[in-house]
Amino acid sequence: MDDALAKHTATPDVPELISEFRRSMDDGYTIERTNNADNTRYTRWGGQSDDGKKHDENLSEGTQAFPWDGASDTRVPLVDSIINDCVDMLGVAQQRASLTVSGVDLTDMEPASAATTLMNWVKAKMHNSLTAESEMLAQYMVSYGWSAAFVGWDQQSALKTQRLTLDEVMAMAQQAAPETLLATLPGMLSDPNREGDVADILMDYVPGMKKRAARKVVKQLRETGASEFPVPYLCRNAPAVVALKPYTDILFPPETIDLQKARVVFRRQFMSEVELRSRIVDDNWDSRFVDEALKTKGKSISYNDVSQAISALSSNFIDRSDNLVEVVWAYTRQLDDNGVPGIWFTIFCPMLSGDEGAPFAKHEMLDYAHNQYPFVLFRREHVARRITESRGVAEIAKTWQQELKAQRDSVFDSTSFETLPPIQVSKRLGMSNKIGPAVQLPVTKPGDYQFLQPPSRPPATAFGLIEAVRLQADEYFGRPNKAIPPMVTQLKQQRMVNQWLRGWTDVYRQVFRLCIQYFSLDEMVRVTSAQAAQAISHDAHQFDFILKFNVAELDSDLVKSKLDAISTIAGTLDAAGRIDRVKLVDKALRAVAPEAADDLLVDEAAASQKMYNDVKRDIAQMLLGFEASYADASNDPAAGTKLQMAQEIAGGNPRVQQAMEGDEMFQQLMKRYLENLQMGVAQMQNKTIGRIGTKPMSMG
Repeated sequence: MDDALAKHTATPDVPELISEFRRSMDDGYTIERTNNADNTRYTRWGGQSDDGKKHDENLSEGTQAFPWDGASDTRVPLVDSIINDCVDMLGVAQQRASLTVSGVDLTDMEPASAATTLMNWVKAKMHNSLTAESEMLAQYMVSYGWSAAFVGWDQQSALKTQRLTLDEVMAMAQQAAPETLLATLPGMLSDPNREGDVADILMDYVPGMKKRAARKVVKQLRETGASEFPVPYLCRNAPAVVALKPYTDILFPPETIDLQKARVVFRRQFMSEVELRSRIVDDNWDSRFVDEALKTKGKSISYNDVSQAISALSSNFIDRSDNLVEVVWAYTRQLDDNGVPGIWFTIFCPMLSGDEGAPFAKHEMLDYAHNQYPFVLFRREHVARRITESRGVAEIAKTWQQELKAQRDSVFDSTSFETLPPIQVSKRLGMSNKIGPAVQLPVTKPGDYQFLQPPSRPPATAFGLIEAVRLQADEYFGRPNKAIPPMVTQLKQQRMVNQWLRGWTDVYRQVFRLCIQYFSLDEMVRVTSAQAAQAISHDAHQFDFILKFNVAELDSDLVKSKLDAISTIAGTLDAAGRIDRVKLVDKALRAVAPEAADDLLVDEAAASQKMYNDVKRDIAQMLLGFEASYADASNDPAAGTKLQMAQEIAGGNPRVQQAMEGDEMFQQLMKRYLENLQMGVAQMQNKTIGRIGTKPMSMG
């Protein structure tokens, strides 16, 4: 049987899409799986009470609390604690990871450097949104086992007021070619009978202006010499990265192995009436579809009544039934009439009729240059090929959490039992008396009242089991614990971080391609340079993206010892100069103070230019008779470079050479300046000789 979604058609098969959407939601134990994960994480179960105790009144009729009414029913958030610890680590890794864009060969070095600059600029611009979406994405991935990010381009228009004066009209007419209508505009404007013709010209000048508004502007120009009118402008033109919750925001057929090879991928949103109606103008949505979709407010294909939905953090029902409409984007990879694959998307409402001819908002080809689904998958683990076969923390640690709860409840109940155990009362006394402090009890014979001996169970047993379960959880999920070798913990953490950064590498790759596609050349030039902008725009496929973070960098003591070791190697063993000291400084600063690295560091070319300008400024000051500011000769690693720059500037500037011959003051100042730099070179060499006991041949 042929796949109904395999070939592109001018009119989408909405019934087939709705059917596939239902299958993606209902098959594979999806909704139940996320609900169970949420219930475990947020410690929810039937019959709970706010005081953390079991009460008969909260249970179903005929059911009694066990072991007694008022027994402990504590909540132990083990799963929630593990998830938050993992999310904390992934958030730090995503922010501190170094992003490098590399080319295929040596000729790509300069464009790759410009591409890195562009991506760092984009990351800085998106910092707030990326931080928020990154945390939510990590929460979903760790909780449910997998999640996905939507990567798209967000273009939004808005209106601003523009003023047009008669003088500006005259200037435009003078600059226009004589044979054009614009050149005759001032004369036409003075003629009331030509108001419609002038309005037509003005409509060409202001895209989107209606004829009625244009006539009003013409009239104001003629009567007052000026007019103000709203004009549309692009208020946002930037990439968008959105975290998607599994089975709620994103769905796909349960047999899907590779997201980029899925038959169809669904993205679901709940939209207000304002959002829907604005899309008619902003995004060319079909008005009939919007009218029909608004009739389904409060309904969803996943449940009959939206007001019965349970939120993630509360067991109470929430009511949103009169506000939102369920809308779905279906992305399908299909073949056109020539057998060439492409990606098309269809926007529909699953609550509308699934019959043939069902309305849809939009159906067109996705024009993203990377030719991929605009989604990136994140998986917590790879134990099987199917995407959904990745377990979240709640699924793995549910029984461990239950064990902790059982032990905690037992300790509480045991303490209650031992504090006031049941009392044996003589049958003939019945319940005529009550027990309490200093209460006088009439006794006929010994043994009328007697405490029941509680069962013997040392609390240490429960505490030992609690500690054993926590140790097991810490070892499994890579949480620091003194009883676990640090290397084991680090390996677990690094694997999780690697999985996480692999997804973000794909996100940045798609973002980069979209930037190349949608940024104008002027915007690219402002961020990089004219030559670099042309180079990276020519072939965006040539770059590889590398995103790395070593979890060992979270240990400040270990980082310090590593930096000390590297500094020793660079200072004593690197006689051939194989270590790139610029990169060494970059790595060291990012390890010690990652939050300040971007503000403090400049690229190598900019740093070299700054040093050159500083030397040039020192020489210029000496020409004016001012003494230069001397560097600390005992610790100036750049002394040799500055000495070479000073000699080049002096040798290539006739004014400096003339001053060296006839200006005694300048001669003395220049002599001391060069002596300071030469001493700096000698001091750095002496440090090396003192460490290794001989003078390397590379020093001359």
